Amino acid sequence: MTTTTDSNDNIDRDEAALARLLRLAGPRAEIPGNAESRVYAKVFSEWQASTHAPDDARVYDRVHRSWKKQALRSWMLRWTLPLAAAASAVLIAIVVTQPEPIPAVGVGTVVKVISPVPGGSALLMGDEIFPGMTIETGAGQGYSFLLARNGSLRLDESSTLRVESGDQFTLLRGRVYADTGEFVYRDGGLRIDTTFGAVTDIGTQFAVSLQDNYLDVAVREGRVDVRQDTHKFIAMSGERLALQGQGRVEMSELSMTDPFWNWTTDLAPTFDIEGKSLLEFLKWAARESGRILFFEDSDMRMAAMRTDLHGSIENFTPLEAVESVLATTTFSYRIDPDKIVVER
Repeated sequence: MTTTTDSNDNIDRDEAALARLLRLAGPRAEIPGNAESRVYAKVFSEWQASTHAPDDARVYDRVHRSWKKQALRSWMLRWTLPLAAAASAVLIAIVVTQPEPIPAVGVGTVVKVISPVPGGSALLMGDEIFPGMTIETGAGQGYSFLLARNGSLRLDESSTLRVESGDQFTLLRGRVYADTGEFVYRDGGLRIDTTFGAVTDIGTQFAVSLQDNYLDVAVREGRVDVRQDTHKFIAMSGERLALQGQGRVEMSELSMTDPFWNWTTDLAPTFDIEGKSLLEFLKWAARESGRILFFEDSDMRMAAMRTDLHGSIENFTPLEAVESVLATTTFSYRIDPDKIVVER
């Protein structure tokens, strides 16, 4: 049986085979001009022998275009596919190795607000504060913050404070009060920087005020170190230090119950008495009011420790809260200028 094959099919197969060979061979050097001329002459003479031979210029153009097209296709197949694959690999590597963004970590929480600042930048109860933030208050406004390390800060009216880190802040104007509790920070303490010097606590309660021409540091409890360039000063409980430029300093006395501290009492965070003992509450009230807690005898102290409280003292000052809470118990008390006395 004889099979007839169309000549066009043979041509197609030949061209496909040639294309595969060209792809395998890869790019080659440019054909010299004399070789190109010889090829042209040979093709032209063959076409001349046919009945419908095209003119000279058309033959040359067709051969040249076909030749260039096949060479370009071979070159592109050889180089563009690997380059595309490499680009895809680079893109995948960038996507895979791109580090996850590190979420900002708050260094404190707003626990009390006096006359919230209007506008989008106002802080509200429960808001966090972060390094890099600048916090401002206007007339009659104030904030109290509980820091992540259990210390607290209170920002008075008409003040500006910049948060540097969890234990470093910069006071730009006004005044701030710090209470680091009855312990010493392991790294040296809470630090308040100003244009006149840096104030570092040693387990204390203190206020820092920045005036136009001096720095005012008042210590209610404990001790602070104040450094200005090469000068270093120490202020203890009941002392007030006024520091000007060039290490000029003035020291004076300031009682822990002096009216100077009233603004800090207004910003005192509310103590949650629910489920707390009477002893815990009285310790808080004494510390916030700058007084010493005194029990008539040890039995009274033990009784206060075993007495649980319920309710709320929100919107009460510490001394108002003492009067309100003790009125619901069998304890008697009196509030002296420098102490709270619990008696029978």
